Amino acid sequence: MSFRKESGAENMATDMWLLAQADSWGGPAFRRYGWTKPQITFGYGQKASWVEKETGEQITALTRRPTGGGIVRHGTDLTYCLILPRGSVGEQMSPMEFYGLLHQCWGEALDEQNIPNRLMACPQKSTGGIPGDCFREPVGRDLMDKAGEKKLGGAAMKRTRQGVLIQGSLELGDLPVPDHQKMERKFLQRMATSLEEQITPKEWPGELAFQRMDFVNSYSSPSWTRDRKSS
Repeated sequence: MSFRKESGAENMATDMWLLAQADSWGGPAFRRYGWTKPQITFGYGQKASWVEKETGEQITALTRRPTGGGIVRHGTDLTYCLILPRGSVGEQMSPMEFYGLLHQCWGEALDEQNIPNRLMACPQKSTGGIPGDCFREPVGRDLMDKAGEKKLGGAAMKRTRQGVLIQGSLELGDLPVPDHQKMERKFLQRMATSLEEQITPKEWPGELAFQRMDFVNSYSSPSWTRDRKSS
């Protein structure tokens, strides 16, 4: 899917619209996207009042994701969405197995850009709970720099009857700026091989704005951002 730069609510709506259409894609769907202005998103299970206090932002400046995880600051990151339709190879993998594969593939793409990296080791015992601030609190199989000190990539998932939605972000900070298109191609080639899929470019439908309207209304509503209630 071609690159789109939209608001927080529009980006969440588009990701959920893609998930709702999962059966029609004939396989996994991937998109890399941007933001019309710097944006803070937070996880489905987090308390909005805590996020306001932690970020210093009013609720109207925040976007709640449909996926889990913690606070993510967007604007300089590479943001992406991956849809795994029901019955696909990726959808049948365990969440941690797929999470590791996802970041291994991004890691290989970064290696090709001369950005060394490694996966965060999984703790022997799970601590449980929801990460507060995603890039400040790495967890097992997150993508880290070579020293294992700085988090470079993380993602969160949502599973429904249609399949699985993965919303992810790579934040390289002061590391060399990569060729995003080249890095994306490498990632997709590696993922396609692992998931036994073919890469087939798709175009957005001309009626996307109309088709996703209900999703936009939901994700832009204060009731969703504050209390996870659809408008």
